[in-house]
Amino acid sequence: MTSLFDLKDERMMKVRKRIVEMREQEKGWTEIRDEVLKDFGIGVHRSTIQRWHDSTGYLQKSVDIDPSTAKDVSEDVVQDLKTYKLKAERDNYKAKYETLLGKQASSEVFTKVFHDAIKLAVALPPIESSVYSPPSSGVHRGETPQSVVAPLTDTHVGDRVDPDQTYGLSQYDIELFNKRLYGWTYQVINLSNLRRNIAPIKELVIPMLGDMISGDIHEELARTNEENCMMQMMNGAYLIAQSVRELSSHFPQIRVPAVVGNHGRMTRKIPSKEKYMDWDYMMYQWVAAFCRDLPNVSFEIPKSFMHIFEVANQRVLIMHGDSIAGGGGLNSITSAITKLRSVVQYGDRLVESDTRFTGFDAVMIGHFHRIDEYDIGTGPLLINGTLKGGDEYTTSRLHVATAPKHLISYWHPDIGYLGKEIIYLDKYDSQDVGFHDVIPEIWSS
Repeated sequence: MTSLFDLKDERMMKVRKRIVEMREQEKGWTEIRDEVLKDFGIGVHRSTIQRWHDSTGYLQKSVDIDPSTAKDVSEDVVQDLKTYKLKAERDNYKAKYETLLGKQASSEVFTKVFHDAIKLAVALPPIESSVYSPPSSGVHRGETPQSVVAPLTDTHVGDRVDPDQTYGLSQYDIELFNKRLYGWTYQVINLSNLRRNIAPIKELVIPMLGDMISGDIHEELARTNEENCMMQMMNGAYLIAQSVRELSSHFPQIRVPAVVGNHGRMTRKIPSKEKYMDWDYMMYQWVAAFCRDLPNVSFEIPKSFMHIFEVANQRVLIMHGDSIAGGGGLNSITSAITKLRSVVQYGDRLVESDTRFTGFDAVMIGHFHRIDEYDIGTGPLLINGTLKGGDEYTTSRLHVATAPKHLISYWHPDIGYLGKEIIYLDKYDSQDVGFHDVIPEIWSS
């Protein structure tokens, strides 16, 4: 069957003209198709007629077009379509431009109004300079006595840290221990005296949290320590006792609760039974013996790895910290505290009359050789530092090696824990300070 667009003669022109006429008469495409087939014998789909009419047919109107002079308008149609597209894009960009211009104008108007409002605002009175004047004696001073808690832990007496093996980052020996202990002692005194400007201080608590000697639990420690474990313990006890004796003249009352660590154990394997069989335990007993003539100094030396003491109406649990796995991360510490609470609460159910089992408010540990603090809801968990600082182990394992430092904390009977300060100790390394460090041949001399 002949296609409409295959006809190039006069008959085709008549067909086109007839289609335009019928369309002008508002006939439908189906009706037009039927009449084209009837009058001209040409079968064309109505959609084909519609596409032809919409693209070129409207140009013919009802006039006769001479085939010889007929113009191919397909290029004109394509050009018209491009023109319509460009006009549409122009209108779109114009609308966006006008919108952006309106926003810019609004912003400029707002800025101008804001600046005008500032100019019209009432000026505030000028600020007068003030010079701080310290209060006179007794002014603004609280009447409620506070307590100072200054833990002493991880002294590692006898360990030798070689600066040549730590890239010059750390150094330690018994002489430096003595100097840093001396500096710690007088920092506790000085900071407590500063605190006395705002509140009376009548009590000092010195929790000793273990790892007081280097020990020989590792082969390399036994090989490189300055002294054997017996003399590590004696040197440590002799020097620490002098520190406690010096502090005793500055505080009406001193209490020393003490627990063992892991470096002083007398077995290579970590024990669960008789954990107090530890050089730390022996050191504490000797410090207590050296201070037995001081009526204002008392000791609490349990055989348990943990202990609870009271200060300012708060119950503080102390332990060394080696029971906490996970390198002292927040998750491992939180888990350990939850388990400790369960243990203490279980004991409370067993022995109601035993005051040990009435829970705890705060926790103090050592072991991790850093200063840190976590809020455990009822109070703080305080991690104390070390007198040793870093060593070959922390350097070679790329662990964080902190400076030798300890913390000192303040406690109020109505509020509880007030806060802490940091005591930096390596600044005493170059100073000519220290306690008497020559132990007599006969200890009772």
